[in-house]
Amino acid sequence: MRELVGGIIKSNKVFDLIRNNDRICVGVSCGKDSTLLLLALNLYKQYVKNKFNWNIKIYGVHIKMNLFPKLDYSKYKAFLKSKKINFRLVESNMNEILLAKKKKGVIQCSLCAKLKKAILVKEAKKLKCNKIAMAHHADDAIETLFMNMIHEGRIATFNPKNYFDRTDMTLIRPFCLIREQVIIKEAKKQKIPIIEKDCPIDGTTERTYMKGFLDENFYKNKKFSMSYENFLISLLNGKQSKLWFNNADNKDLLKDYNQK
Repeated sequence: MRELVGGIIKSNKVFDLIRNNDRICVGVSCGKDSTLLLLALNLYKQYVKNKFNWNIKIYGVHIKMNLFPKLDYSKYKAFLKSKKINFRLVESNMNEILLAKKKKGVIQCSLCAKLKKAILVKEAKKLKCNKIAMAHHADDAIETLFMNMIHEGRIATFNPKNYFDRTDMTLIRPFCLIREQVIIKEAKKQKIPIIEKDCPIDGTTERTYMKGFLDENFYKNKKFSMSYENFLISLLNGKQSKLWFNNADNKDLLKDYNQK
């Protein structure tokens, strides 16, 4: 867990994610990423308590979508209890909404994300939390960058920290500088009893395809051995960014181009 906690320490120095007296609600999917984030943040809590006398609170919350109501959480809850982790399962009617709002027979990922976020904010407020932590890691950031360029025509990825004034809540991503392979290795070491995702299209999404595409064409390709590091550096290297940013002079050009 040392490497994960070290990654959180580094991301906090770079992006100022966590401060003294924060109450943080961790969005838990019961998969490897979010479970390890919950464990690592609890270790980080002890680190900052001992080193700086900080007092932060960590709560894990899982929103049950109930698309697969027979999922058994007993081993997972026992695992977190053995680690003395504050964790709760929250019931929802997301299944009814998602099934009723299908498009072409498929559940809408964007709607699912919005519903989960709304419920998570509500639960975080109940716990008097001022921040919500999600387990998106560096691989997720790179995949999002490529997906936005390909599907939306914009060069963008998610931010390590976002403040939403409407809900007065800050979203943080403490794993943003950590590689997924580090998380996979640690998950095996910790023997986490991962719960199958409560999602009928898990493993068939555009993100799954992009993950495989980048891995096969770049990360495993000796010709591009530095691609991962350089992709991540490009997200941090704002001073050397040279792009044709949109302005009043080229809006018509972009409009004409998009119509072709």
